[in-house]
Amino acid sequence: MPSPSISEGTVIVTGASSGIGHAVCRRLKSAGRSLITVDIGEQPPDLDVEQHFVCDLGTESEINELVEALVDDFDLHLVSSLINVAGVPGTQPAMKVLEVNVLAVRQLSRSLAPHLRSGSSIVNVGSISGNGWQERVEIYRSLLELSNSDAREWWNDRNKSIGVDPYTFSKEAVIVWSMLHAGELRGTGIRCNVLSPGPVETPLLPTFREQIGDDRIDWVLSHSGRAAKADEIAQAIEWLAIGESGWVNGHHLVADGGYTSGLLSGWVDVENAPVAKVTHVD
Repeated sequence: MPSPSISEGTVIVTGASSGIGHAVCRRLKSAGRSLITVDIGEQPPDLDVEQHFVCDLGTESEINELVEALVDDFDLHLVSSLINVAGVPGTQPAMKVLEVNVLAVRQLSRSLAPHLRSGSSIVNVGSISGNGWQERVEIYRSLLELSNSDAREWWNDRNKSIGVDPYTFSKEAVIVWSMLHAGELRGTGIRCNVLSPGPVETPLLPTFREQIGDDRIDWVLSHSGRAAKADEIAQAIEWLAIGESGWVNGHHLVADGGYTSGLLSGWVDVENAPVAKVTHVD
């Protein structure tokens, strides 16, 4: 029997049990895709998946075990996309924010990419909180050259003096990582892109209000009109992962209802913006 084509391949999704990750999985199932899901929690009862892995992506040893199981138990040459949705808010300790939002994404992507085939894709999830990545791009380039252990040491030394809160830093870093990884994958036929949503109606939105502040969140929403539905963000992720986006690579796609366009073109009045709350948890 011939192997499934990329257009029929299995998709690996992290953070699959709630919020945006769950919405992505629902869309992929509707598109007829087989799923391998990863989450710190159990598989949602409404998702029929090929395999679900419970994994704490803030623990490197658990990621190593996950990768080993994926490589040993599945033909990853049949996987068409890895979608890294899992993330934690800035109300978590600073080290955990770096571990889950940056180091886990890098470790999974680098570990699994050699087993994927030409035509497959990697999609990471950033945030509009990371829109300022260009101001610190050289910092991220230097950080992302380090091993995990050296990156942790770097973060321990600098996370209170870097100039932005840990969540913003992590999302800027994952945007830069996605672009760098697209370069690393040159010649393989594997694409890497990153999708940055604005505020989204998920169970985590109250936590982000706690992290950033109600006034700031409401000000952003006054320009985008409303918070996104999880499925609206999943639409964009699905397009990058398995849609007709074959020449889109190393791209940072923003899905925020137009808010960022207002910042860039000037129709958002930032002078009267409420100051965002700075949340840093040791």
